[in-house]
Amino acid sequence: MVKIKLSSLELLRNSGYEIIEEGEQVIIRYNPPSISEAMSSDEDHEETNRVIEIVTRKENDELIILDAYIIEGNNKKRKLDKSELELWAEYVGES
Repeated sequence: MVKIKLSSLELLRNSGYEIIEEGEQVIIRYNPPSISEAMSSDEDHEETNRVIEIVTRKENDELIILDAYIIEGNNKKRKLDKSELELWAEYVGES
């Protein structure tokens, strides 16, 4: 189970993340770097509007990650695995 501190939400809001709160459920969305940016390359790559969507549930002072996807256009392309989520949670915890 991957989780982050509930207090991280304000930091995420201030860092350009979209936060949608619906009762105990919180959806976090953000645009990851493009392939060119991630590779630090000037090569032309076909750019697609990509969004990471992370679905969480509030529990005490934490957000428990339930699901996370890479969305391209209007299609969920791939579910993020636990190791990817752990890396993101670690990054968010250090922000």
